[in-house]
Amino acid sequence: MISNMKLSTISPIRFFFSTFRCLDVSTFRVQSIIDNRQSTILLALTLVTLLATAALGTDLRLPVDVRAELARANADFEDAQRIQTEDPQRARALYRSAAQRFESLISAGIESGPLEYNLGNCYLQAGDLGRAILHYRRAQRYMPNDPLLADNFREARSRRMTAIPPSRSSEFLKSVFFWHEQTTTSARTKAALALYAAFWLLITIRCWFARRWLMVTAVICGLLAAAAGASVAVDDWRDRNAPSGVLIAMDVPVYKGPGSGYQRQFEQPLQPGTEFTLRERRGQWWNIELPDGQTGWIESAAVELVVRPNEGDR
Repeated sequence: MISNMKLSTISPIRFFFSTFRCLDVSTFRVQSIIDNRQSTILLALTLVTLLATAALGTDLRLPVDVRAELARANADFEDAQRIQTEDPQRARALYRSAAQRFESLISAGIESGPLEYNLGNCYLQAGDLGRAILHYRRAQRYMPNDPLLADNFREARSRRMTAIPPSRSSEFLKSVFFWHEQTTTSARTKAALALYAAFWLLITIRCWFARRWLMVTAVICGLLAAAAGASVAVDDWRDRNAPSGVLIAMDVPVYKGPGSGYQRQFEQPLQPGTEFTLRERRGQWWNIELPDGQTGWIESAAVELVVRPNEGDR
């Protein structure tokens, strides 16, 4: 069930921006680079080396105890599927057992879209709709175009008791920036680094061969690198300042202020699986924005954020 397991790696986002901000395209002068060819060549080679290192990553074999836990989780899941019709109560208990084992793998530092996807499947079959949607959202961060994930996510959303359609503006932005929504942050980071390295490589080559197409191609690579880098920066800012979350508790009341003493914002409480964007924190009370733009305050114990605490710090 699980494949392509990786241990955590450090993202090169900060390095990219600390280097790229030194380039001002509007005032860039080719002559200043040509006058300092040695520095330009050194920079280009450094960037190519960085790109190769980031692209290769660090693939490590899973420790024996982790492989054993993975095998037990898979066995629980398969056993639950076999007896789901005959003994649904026992099957739900096995699904929860599998989910706990998968969670222990994540706690061990393993990152995997299929792992989050399997967690969503376990919780969906166990009847925990809030956590199913939470882990499907987390799986989307690794594999946004997976058809099986899309089908199961759609099924989970259709079972929600609180259905809140997204606003037209958010749907419009998603359609315009579809490439941002349909690619992972890791893929866009690598693309930005590759384009950035290509930019400096082309500039270096132009030091010896004065061809107009080299400069045009270099500028295009630079602009595309800036676009990809900006997309990564948006993800990083959003994870830190306006993260998405999912309600995991039943009958969550929403208030007009940070406390149960305030008037209720909505007559009906929210149900598990409701998705939101976090706007502000005041102790145990969070101000959230729902997909349709409405806002209110809820207790933080009733929700979980899509981005994991350690993931947002990388």
